[in-house]
Amino acid sequence: MNKIPYKIVRSKRKSIALVIDSDAYLVVRAPQNASESVIVDFVEKKKRWITEKQQQVAAFGEKHSPVIFNNGESILYLGNTYTILKGSVPAIQFSSSNILIPEEYLREDVIAWMKDEAEKMLIERVSRYAGLMGVTYSSVRLSEAKVRWGSCGKKNNLNFAWRLIMCPIAVIDYVVVHELSHIAYKNHSSSFWARVKTVLPNYKEQQEWLKVNRKLMEIIY
Repeated sequence: MNKIPYKIVRSKRKSIALVIDSDAYLVVRAPQNASESVIVDFVEKKKRWITEKQQQVAAFGEKHSPVIFNNGESILYLGNTYTILKGSVPAIQFSSSNILIPEEYLREDVIAWMKDEAEKMLIERVSRYAGLMGVTYSSVRLSEAKVRWGSCGKKNNLNFAWRLIMCPIAVIDYVVVHELSHIAYKNHSSSFWARVKTVLPNYKEQQEWLKVNRKLMEIIY
């Protein structure tokens, strides 16, 4: 019987969780004290589910190549899909289902615009939810992270992947609330998740969106 290859990531969690990344590779998130045999047994029991998910992710990846900003390509912006069209426009703008980009703009220009939009959006959403949750943060910064959507440092400095601008606002809000919840809970304990759920009862839907659509947010530059 063929064994499924995987990587183990240990942390202060209480149970084992399986994650299929955007390359269809299995990542096993396990408690610090989980034995190798327990992990092997868990993976073996979930083998059918793992195989089905890996096939789905692989098929999805074959249909969606990284964006390189050519005419006719599709790109996500705030969860909506737009077709890239370059032409005689003074600045980036939207028209129906298209995103219009000045002819002279290079890939770097478009990415710089997306980063500016991400910064404005994230500063606004962080401020809004920090007020609702009654927490204080130190700063909001953008990151180039391709795997980690956000992080909260020891001094409550918040970092967010600029690619979040491609996600629906509900998903952006989930990542924001997730990191703001880390101000009180520097782990992923049950208390942490209870805090997230108090603010966003349907947060698992947003988690699933990120898992399913991660491939669409890959950009070459």
